[in-house]
Amino acid sequence: MKFLCAPLSPVQLNALFLQLMKRKYVPQVVTTVAKKMAYRFYRFTEKVLQPPFDRYDFETFDVLKRVLRKDSNCIDIGAHKGEILEAILKAAPAGRHMGFEPIPYLFSQLQKKYGSRVQLFNTALSSEAGEAEFTVFKDRPAVSGLKERSFEDANYDTEKIQVKLERLEDLVPANQPVHLVKIDVEGAELEVLKGARRILQQHKPVVLFEFGKGGSDLYGATPELMFDFFDGLGYTLTLQQYFLKGYPGFNRHEFIGQFEKGYNYFFMAYAAERTV
Repeated sequence: MKFLCAPLSPVQLNALFLQLMKRKYVPQVVTTVAKKMAYRFYRFTEKVLQPPFDRYDFETFDVLKRVLRKDSNCIDIGAHKGEILEAILKAAPAGRHMGFEPIPYLFSQLQKKYGSRVQLFNTALSSEAGEAEFTVFKDRPAVSGLKERSFEDANYDTEKIQVKLERLEDLVPANQPVHLVKIDVEGAELEVLKGARRILQQHKPVVLFEFGKGGSDLYGATPELMFDFFDGLGYTLTLQQYFLKGYPGFNRHEFIGQFEKGYNYFFMAYAAERTV
């Protein structure tokens, strides 16, 4: 069965409700039934259609358009299949870009597609250089990492490989400005950031990063540590959607609440002096 309509996001559904409520009189029973139907449709699209993207992808694309110039330099850490790299290249075609992907077969695919336009590295990033064991989830490579995640609802076929570890600040020339860094490394985000401290201090790039329970706890990374790390470097933490709407960033308590309650798992950091 083919569906010709794209699944509606919660934001789109909310917009439909707002349009409905603008009418002079709407019986309560109509709004109640409409909400139930919309919610069931949303849950149906999430389960059955299983779109290969979520709202974070669309927000990321909008942020790239907002913050990048044609010649901005970007770094994609955990490049996976290159979806974000593709968007970076469209937004900043004249920039110097770097991509990191430790899984060999994904790295080979990236080389074939982007090798002529992006400097690619088949390595993992961390706070210290060296070598380490890396767990590849064969059926779900997006959750692969230096520490093996556990999933209560499924058993996945895994493979252990040895990967090279590097610090980002050792690989980026001191005289090369960096305007944006995207990090998706299944919990090791804070370790990657520690290895990029010089870059963050020197160039103040916008940082887009995943950070949530189930991954970060494997590395001892807490929301308190993450907030204090960025705060110490003069950064503001927020959500991409808040940034796009011009809302102020989180204070320490708000960021911890976002993490602990699981409201969001993809965040954005930008220099405090930056104009939103």
